[in-house]
Amino acid sequence: MVYYIVGAILLLWFLGGLSRKLRRRNKVIHIVEDNCTGCKRCIKRCRRQVLDLAGDETGKHVVVKHPDKCTACGDCVKACKFNALEIMDKRERKYKS
Repeated sequence: MVYYIVGAILLLWFLGGLSRKLRRRNKVIHIVEDNCTGCKRCIKRCRRQVLDLAGDETGKHVVVKHPDKCTACGDCVKACKFNALEIMDKRERKYKS
C-alpha cells in the first residue's frame, strides 16, 4: 500500500515537471508597458526571478530580464492588479512585435 502512495506521488511530481517544461517551450510572459505602474508586486511573486524593474524617460516599469528561466506558471500575472502582464504563445509574440 505504501509503495502505491509513493509511486503515485512520484508520478504526479514527474508529470508536473513535464507539464512545466512543455509550457515553457510554448509560452512566454509579455508585459503591457502602458498598464505597468512599477509597483513590484509581480517581481516579489516570481519564484524564478525572471522579472526586474527598469527605468527610462517614461518612468519605471517591469521588464523580462531572464526569459529563459520563465516557466509561464502565471504567478506574476495573478499578482498584477493592473493587467500589465499576460502569457502568450511565442508565435503570437513574434507577430505582435
